Amino acid sequence: MNNEILTVTYISPGWPLNNFPNGIVAYIDNLMAGFDSSVRAQILAREVIGEMLSESIIDLSQLTERKSIINKLSDRVLNKIGYQYIENLLEQGRANEASKRIIKGLELQEYSSNLIEMEESFGLAKWVVPKTRVPVVTRLHGPWFVHGPIMQFNNDNNDKFRIKIEGEAIILSQGVTAPSLDVLEKVREYYDVPLPDAKVIPNSVPPVVKSQQWQYKAKNKQTILMVGRFDLHKGGDLALDAFRIIARENKDIDFLFVGPDRGVIVEGKEYLFNQYLAAFIPEAEITSRIQFLGHCSSDKVQRLRRNSTVTIMTSRYDNFPVSLLEAMAVGSPLVGSSVGGIKEIIIDGYNGLLAEPESADSIAECALTLLNDVELMKKLSANAIVDSKNRFSPEVVAKQSLDFYKSVLSK
Repeated sequence: MNNEILTVTYISPGWPLNNFPNGIVAYIDNLMAGFDSSVRAQILAREVIGEMLSESIIDLSQLTERKSIINKLSDRVLNKIGYQYIENLLEQGRANEASKRIIKGLELQEYSSNLIEMEESFGLAKWVVPKTRVPVVTRLHGPWFVHGPIMQFNNDNNDKFRIKIEGEAIILSQGVTAPSLDVLEKVREYYDVPLPDAKVIPNSVPPVVKSQQWQYKAKNKQTILMVGRFDLHKGGDLALDAFRIIARENKDIDFLFVGPDRGVIVEGKEYLFNQYLAAFIPEAEITSRIQFLGHCSSDKVQRLRRNSTVTIMTSRYDNFPVSLLEAMAVGSPLVGSSVGGIKEIIIDGYNGLLAEPESADSIAECALTLLNDVELMKKLSANAIVDSKNRFSPEVVAKQSLDFYKSVLSK
């Protein structure tokens, strides 16, 4: 296919990115920006909000299928058969219906696809692969055996079922890519599969023009910024605990938290953001300097990154967070927990500082190190901007992806 246009179809949780602030949507959008005219990208989105941008985008939610007989069963019948058994059947039924929509979407696309790329979530590829002759590449955005336990979900049997079918989907796919080596090695070990041809290809991020990059301004009020969900996965509680330590030493600094409030579970009890503050940060002088901003537009987040003194990422685990790549491209001085793909993005002492996993004390110590050393912040910022372009620009990542797609098709 050296001189042919390669048509790749991406299965996306939603579209466009402006209406779906989601890491997978951002990954696809950034990757598409890096392809040249030799690659034609098409989107099958589970939902499209707003006007359809082009004929290469199909809204799968509009492709209805007949209801499964399982969905019509009465509660009396469900109780008799057993909810757990039915839940597993429902998951299989929903995945099967979703796969039918994908196949129908492929038929409606303007151009025939040479290759499909989709996430591993819910093992959808298990149902898609047998229904099409188009090769399927599964991208390891977030296997449930890694993330489910962190979130302390209690539906053990359903979790086991989801984990099982995700493994089956990964094994059945004609190709596998992972943003980080860490998550790929975890998959190999957990499912006991070699995946010899799997490839580590990072997520990408567009470079940021100089006028929009971070610059230290002594007159600006010092602020710590966190962009992510308030939940256990993203370590929202660790971020607040770390700021409490920082705020005891720095009496003027503020904390800005951007993202949805999903709540955290502590000793079996769930706390939303403000409930956590009331329960675990009793000092009014500190809580008065904490702002929960919720969801913000991408433009506002970019401004916050540009103007905040330090950006922290406190995840208990993260595959290869796009939000961290975006902060890096801006040049915001970074502190990240040394877990998953974060420790593959941040080179400690070069483009940011790595804190010990799940340690509010270590996060606070690293942040204070930066706050007390302006020259170190400037050095890390400049290095982060250069490193982001060299390793994670869309053109660099798109070339790696294209080479992998061709290797899959050659087989």
